[in-house]
Parts: sequence; C-alpha cells; structure tokens
Amino acid sequence: MTLTVHISESIRSIANDVPKTVVVEKAASTTIRQLALDIGIPPILIVFATADGVKKGLDEVIAGEADEAEIHFFGTIAGG
Repeated sequence: MTLTVHISESIRSIANDVPKTVVVEKAASTTIRQLALDIGIPPILIVFATADGVKKGLDEVIAGEADEAEIHFFGTIAGG
C-alpha cells in the first residue's frame, strides 16, 4: 500500500529533518504509531492522525481496501 504522509508544521518544528510530505510503501496492517516511528517521528508528538479523512488512534491500523491512502499527522495547536 502506498501511503502519502502529510506532517503538520507543529510536529516538523520539533522533529528536525522531517519533510512536509513523505511517500512510503507499507502493509495495510501497519499501525499509525509504527508508521510514525518508521519515518522518524516520535509518536508522542502526534495529537491525532487521519487516514483518508477518518480520525485514527495511534494503535489503530491504517487498513483500507485501496492501494493508496492519505495520512495526516497533527501535533499540538496553541494560540491566543
């Protein structure tokens, strides 16, 4: 399965050398946590993730019947 992973600026500002978008090949049975580790992101930085627009927990599998998926990792959001 081809995964296009989009990483928020709030994560990239902490996890140095992580690009904005990463394309990887992974099994559909891979968890969000394992995917993060595999691309160099400490899972503790991920507040929530989505797979094809569906919110996923860190220990949920990416799963999907398609050959491709869009994954978004979001970090903390602060402001005033």
